[in-house]
Amino acid sequence: MRTKLVIFKWGTYFTYFPKYLLANLIKICDCPSLKKKMLPHLVEPFSHILETLKMQIDMHFYGVYCLARSAGINADTAHIIAMASQFVNDANLINSVLIDNNRCIRPLRTSFKKCPPHYSEEDSWRVWIPFHFLPGNEPADGIFNERIICRKNSLMAQKLVLFSLKDEHGDLWPYLIGITAHAYADTFSHYDFSGLSHQHNRIIPDSIQLDKNHQNLITEYMASRSKNFMNQYLPDNNQQPVGHAQVAAYPDRPFLKWKYEKDVKKSGKVYRRDNTADYMEACECLYYFFLEYIKKNANVRDPKGPKEWKDIAPIVRFILGIEAPCDQRIPVWKRNLLSGVFGELTPVDQDLHYDRHQWQLNRARWESEDSGEAIEKSHAYLFCKAASIYQHYVLKHLLVENGLLG
Repeated sequence: MRTKLVIFKWGTYFTYFPKYLLANLIKICDCPSLKKKMLPHLVEPFSHILETLKMQIDMHFYGVYCLARSAGINADTAHIIAMASQFVNDANLINSVLIDNNRCIRPLRTSFKKCPPHYSEEDSWRVWIPFHFLPGNEPADGIFNERIICRKNSLMAQKLVLFSLKDEHGDLWPYLIGITAHAYADTFSHYDFSGLSHQHNRIIPDSIQLDKNHQNLITEYMASRSKNFMNQYLPDNNQQPVGHAQVAAYPDRPFLKWKYEKDVKKSGKVYRRDNTADYMEACECLYYFFLEYIKKNANVRDPKGPKEWKDIAPIVRFILGIEAPCDQRIPVWKRNLLSGVFGELTPVDQDLHYDRHQWQLNRARWESEDSGEAIEKSHAYLFCKAASIYQHYVLKHLLVENGLLG
């Protein structure tokens, strides 16, 4: 059941407001006399919360961390896995890093976040397809343009998971697990779209509709955000879209229930999406993926052992269903983590936070120069190496062996 709550920050406390109180809350924020009286207590006005609505990090980092801890992975390793999972969305640098004035290390880009909108087919093959829109190869005897489309929990995704679980990756293993977790989770939100610029990604204008049970402000916000996104990233309507660009961030909000029509042969087919149900499937699959990892690698096991999926599933579903912005859903993950829902509390659990600059190669070089420790031991370097191995496997083996690349 979708949780009809809005999270609001009052002082230092996060309060849950039922939907029926939302109208009164908005009146308070819009009434000058009441606002003046209450502003000392209102840390984050509701309008600001809506402006910061965004997904990804709450699932790719905090959700992945909590699921890894629940599966019985120790806190330090779970942190590496979660960092690698989210950093796939932040590794956007391409400039080489000079080491000791005698060699360069080249970063491997896995994201175009905050980069100017631009498309090349090379971008699709090197970034979008392997890391964000893994082809489903369904049906196996179908045409290329069908098989290149991402499919939820496809056989291709499962083959990728099996590759990452092989006991041959050494120090790169937890980084590879995290990168794979990102791509695997994306198959549950990016399905029915592909990482190539193609007609099959085109949506009939104005066909996107949210479920009528969503809050009006959420509906208005998503419509506005979608329009702004398309004006910024799809100014040329003649260009075939990449991925889910024409539905903007709709697949990336875990609480949304919505539908749309594709502009493919004017078929009139309605695609219905229940993001909470899709994300719930993703969380369960990630949990069992991490459980297999500790079976393969006993060194990362938490002595206290795993939680049962049936015990954490209701909490996970509750968090995914909360209609609230990302920066207010994150505290719900953290609060349940701190209460022991996902495992026995550790110092890493207590200080859990994400810094997108932490694994950049430039920073790793400076830290290496200050500490005297080789950059090859840094998280940034190990992530790049793991991402390279991952990319090579997808492009040179997985897609080739399944007939998608020759």
